[in-house]
Amino acid sequence: MADSRGLLVRLTALFGRQVEGVQAAISQVGAKFGGDTWAGLSGKIQDTVEDVLWSSYSYATFGLDAAPHFIRPKAPRKNRLHRAATTMSGVVSGFAGLPGAFVDIPFTTATILRSIAEVARDSGEDLASEETRRACLEVLAFGSPSETGEAAESGYWAARLGVSHLTINLLIRSAAGRFGLILSEKLMAQLVPVAGAVTGGLLNYSFTDYYQSMAKVHFCLRALERRTGDSEAVRLSFETMVRAARDRRRIGRRRRSAPAILLPAR
Repeated sequence: MADSRGLLVRLTALFGRQVEGVQAAISQVGAKFGGDTWAGLSGKIQDTVEDVLWSSYSYATFGLDAAPHFIRPKAPRKNRLHRAATTMSGVVSGFAGLPGAFVDIPFTTATILRSIAEVARDSGEDLASEETRRACLEVLAFGSPSETGEAAESGYWAARLGVSHLTINLLIRSAAGRFGLILSEKLMAQLVPVAGAVTGGLLNYSFTDYYQSMAKVHFCLRALERRTGDSEAVRLSFETMVRAARDRRRIGRRRRSAPAILLPAR
């Protein structure tokens, strides 16, 4: 969980501030690009994501069960091909503008979902089961790269409990609403002149990498719960490790920011 907060993920905070400025500027242009139009666009993006989540699980799991157990990796892999594919999609959509975005959004959503499903398969999940399908969708409902590290860490269990009772219909709506909002913000960042293609590629790479990391955390914890039969003990151990990781980060920041002490020459 701590390692998922990499450099690219932290950079999305800079894009978040940029998005707010661009959105404010667009809202001042007039009715054509005003707040109502933006709200309608955000809703359309979320509807697109919801449609993809309903229809793409079969694609996401196609062929994954074909690999025999003895050739599967000992630990879930982070598929570089998926990151490369979504990065290229983001670059192309950045050049194409708004029409390209509505090709990029379904492709990126489906590719990230397939990457999550591959982590689930490598973690010993049965991809044909409804429970595993729910677990893959849950990953998209957990936090976002734009949140601070501690917010994402402390919110994991709360988010997991929040979606555990939902029907598959409501779970898909919840995941689409959360992930669709992230993609809406990405689209705003891509409207920045000149940098749209670079921004689209960078954010797609960051999102794919982040959700791959979140999937590894989620399915590792599920595997531990199955193995031990004690989900409460797993939760307590996880929270202890998260606190230790936070403390290490705080100590590292203090050491980097502390002034050097010069000893007097003899």
